[in-house]
Amino acid sequence: MEDFNSSLVREKIIFTEGEIGENGEKEPVVIRSNRIFLKMGSGADAEKIVIRAQNMHTTLRIAAKILSAYYKSGPLLSRDTPFEWEGQWQESLSSYEKEFNPKIWCAIYANGKSVYKTITSPFVDVIEKCALLTLDNYDTTMEVTESALKRIGHAMRINHASSVAAVFTDSGDSMRCGIIHRSDKKDMAFNFTAVNGQQSTRIVQSFGATAAYLEAFNLRFMIHMLRDKIRMGEAKKVSPENNQIRAAIIRQGAINRAILSFEEVYGVKYRPSKPDFFSDI
Repeated sequence: MEDFNSSLVREKIIFTEGEIGENGEKEPVVIRSNRIFLKMGSGADAEKIVIRAQNMHTTLRIAAKILSAYYKSGPLLSRDTPFEWEGQWQESLSSYEKEFNPKIWCAIYANGKSVYKTITSPFVDVIEKCALLTLDNYDTTMEVTESALKRIGHAMRINHASSVAAVFTDSGDSMRCGIIHRSDKKDMAFNFTAVNGQQSTRIVQSFGATAAYLEAFNLRFMIHMLRDKIRMGEAKKVSPENNQIRAAIIRQGAINRAILSFEEVYGVKYRPSKPDFFSDI
């Protein structure tokens, strides 16, 4: 296998139609999502997959499912039996996610074409078509999208902001993953290196471990927020909020066990140190 590189990005895209300050300016359309790009294969036969989803860990989990299917059985788009995108998405969701975030969404694009989505966003559809035309230079995609929308009668201004949440690099000998998360209103970063095993399996499992850390951080934040509501009297001790706290703590335990298992298999080393999202829960 060749070297593997990918990154998970948080995005905020604002579409505004009409001239600045004019009465014709319409209410902006704001789209927040997490995006990851996967290039599987090379040359004319390469499959370029883009996944957008509501939160970071589910974006990575469906990405891991797609990578695993590709490594196991080859290209996804030319199969005699169509690839089951819906099934892969559902398998990416935990029981906690299904119960407490029932409106969670996902959109998947293959070679610029929508192949699966739980919500409809025509503007994002145009962005992903234009991203394919910019030859993997995503930074120029918004300019191309503005021009494309103008040609079909939508004079839009696009304001795009993004930040990296995770970076994956596997050289064939080891996986190096850098993770950036938000803590106490500032960015905190750490990375891990994983060795051992086949490259393809190590990549998939590293995606899963990164998803586990990002979900653990979200759950930790959620547990503290819900406990504060109970302490301030905004929710009762016997309440849906308390039920969610108990479910989140159980989910945290499952995530911690998954991370420990990953460390045992792949000889993981952390820099500057392993983060702890579990001790105060």
